[in-house]
Amino acid sequence: PFITLRTTYLFNMKKSLLVYNMAKDIKMKKLLLLLIIGMTSLSAYSGEDIYKAKCAMCHANNISMDEAKMKAPPMPMVSMRLKSRLQTEKDFITFVDDYLQNPSREKGFCGPRAFQRFGTMPPVGKDMSKEERATVALWLYKHYTSDETKKFKMRNMQVQKEMKCGAVKIPTH
Repeated sequence: PFITLRTTYLFNMKKSLLVYNMAKDIKMKKLLLLLIIGMTSLSAYSGEDIYKAKCAMCHANNISMDEAKMKAPPMPMVSMRLKSRLQTEKDFITFVDDYLQNPSREKGFCGPRAFQRFGTMPPVGKDMSKEERATVALWLYKHYTSDETKKFKMRNMQVQKEMKCGAVKIPTH
């Protein structure tokens, strides 16, 4: 995926510079230069930047948020579940790329309770470029390591245990 991203990026930069060199008017050159710089910064988003902009509003990065306010399963659990069912990094990236554009219960790997609680996510990937989808998918694959997801799972189990034991204070009227 990175070779494709890099090639696309370089190709777009060459086209932009060609247009810039063809411009005769100095004001036009200044405007084009600003546009080229803007396009460069937009296409240089990291997977984490894309996650924060497109995913984090629903998929928490940890369990510390109020469970009642959760809009979707936490991302460490999503990544762990996908990794346990998909064989390779390429399979993971391919699945995420497709699911972001065309999510469905049939394709999803969430458990029935998750679908019952959260429903199916909206197709947020339709507003993303192929490069953005590949970049965020790779970041999700690499960022959530098995050690990190084990720690997350342990914290989650502890929170659930405390809730079952009555350790969580419930406000009374």
